[in-house]
Amino acid sequence: SQLNALVTLTRTGGEHLRRRMRLDASRVHVIAHGNSIIPAAPLPPLKPLKLLYFGFIYRGKGIEALLQALAVMLQDAPALAGACRLTLAGGSAPEMTFGPGGSYIDELRGRISELGLGALIDWALDVPAEQIPGLIQSHHVMLLPYRESKKLALLGAMRGTSGALSWAAACGRGAITSDARAFAEEVAAGNGAIFPQGDTIALAKHLRELCERPALAQIWADNAEQVGLARQWPLTAEHFFHLFTALCRGTSDVA
Repeated sequence: SQLNALVTLTRTGGEHLRRRMRLDASRVHVIAHGNSIIPAAPLPPLKPLKLLYFGFIYRGKGIEALLQALAVMLQDAPALAGACRLTLAGGSAPEMTFGPGGSYIDELRGRISELGLGALIDWALDVPAEQIPGLIQSHHVMLLPYRESKKLALLGAMRGTSGALSWAAACGRGAITSDARAFAEEVAAGNGAIFPQGDTIALAKHLRELCERPALAQIWADNAEQVGLARQWPLTAEHFFHLFTALCRGTSDVA
């Protein structure tokens, strides 16, 4: 109750925290996750569409649902078999990818084989930081099929955003994401699409629509680029500077 201001990355998270902390709405300020300044790059040729999962690779991230959705799409529309490729990229630290069940990456490779997707899947593990922009910009759309942790749900609703989505915006690429966390808000600028977490049929429909209308990737990329420009770190710093300056002056008139 003694806070002068609460800063959150998203409006969704801000509203949940406001209610939980019983704060007046005037004290809540949204300053989006900043991103690096990355030169724009045109999309690769639209055939085939290059789809990218980017993030840590471990159980609970919804990767299995993504593979299942891709298989469903190809089962429903076999003519799209050559329309897209999927890259699974991200960190593979042993403590994350190895558990009681053994190697999760080996488990994924087995699942890919079972679904008959081997010819469509590429891997990019433990990409050095300086190569991340090039990796993302060599693809058309990022896919984030996250599912909310049941264990964390016991502590409350998780309504944060995603570092991967921040990278997508910085690199000028759209995203298809689940409705976990505050992802719906993050692609509300026409820079992607949302599906209910865990709903492989809904995800498959989005994948099919994208493959049948590849021009969507360009629309999403154009809008994502504008989001990225608005969130560059220097501008983010300015937002914090103006907020801190206004608070120090004792005014409630903060943009």
